[in-house]
Amino acid sequence: MAKKSVKKTIVHTHPRRVKPSAKNHLRRLPGTYLDELEIYKISNGYNLKNIQHPSAQELDFEDDNTYNDLIAIWTDYFNNLFNINPKLDPDMIKALIGSESGFKIDPKNPLAIGISQITKETLKIVQDPDGEAKDFIFNNISQKDLKKPSLAIPIAVRWLAYKKARAESKLGRPATPEDIVLEYKGLLKSKSDFKKPALKKYRELYAKLKK
Repeated sequence: MAKKSVKKTIVHTHPRRVKPSAKNHLRRLPGTYLDELEIYKISNGYNLKNIQHPSAQELDFEDDNTYNDLIAIWTDYFNNLFNINPKLDPDMIKALIGSESGFKIDPKNPLAIGISQITKETLKIVQDPDGEAKDFIFNNISQKDLKKPSLAIPIAVRWLAYKKARAESKLGRPATPEDIVLEYKGLLKSKSDFKKPALKKYRELYAKLKK
């Protein structure tokens, strides 16, 4: 749940205000979905005291510490919303973002979009009220919106929460950070030769953050 503000985070863009219509208005209970306006309200009003932030260790990227507040806010938000245990680690999320995009907001990847490298298919899933992530979804987020870290990061953290649950279901035990990252990349049960290379950069960044 969002908490009363004592400190502001860095969000400089402004939300689109989409008028409700039969097509885009979700008839869902509050607390089961977010739209762009609610995302900005939460990001700008979150209490940053006493929540876990990712390490500020330099990772040799231009913007590697720019999004620490957003990562902390949305990790804390979804850990609390879903009562996740063990909790998602903000260092894991930061290392994953670094390995996916180098903290670039538009890495120009034809297969995925934005700082969190979310695919078009994933975006559809997290907005489908009847889909596999229907217990908590997003509304009225476009593909171009994924180029905004203020929107891409909460969507990525929500997707990681879902992928953590999926990994634990497949493994029959608590998922490690690497398990979650592999499930995020669709490689947890894969025998592909790409599995080790896919983890290489993540492992390097995660190790730096844990120094």
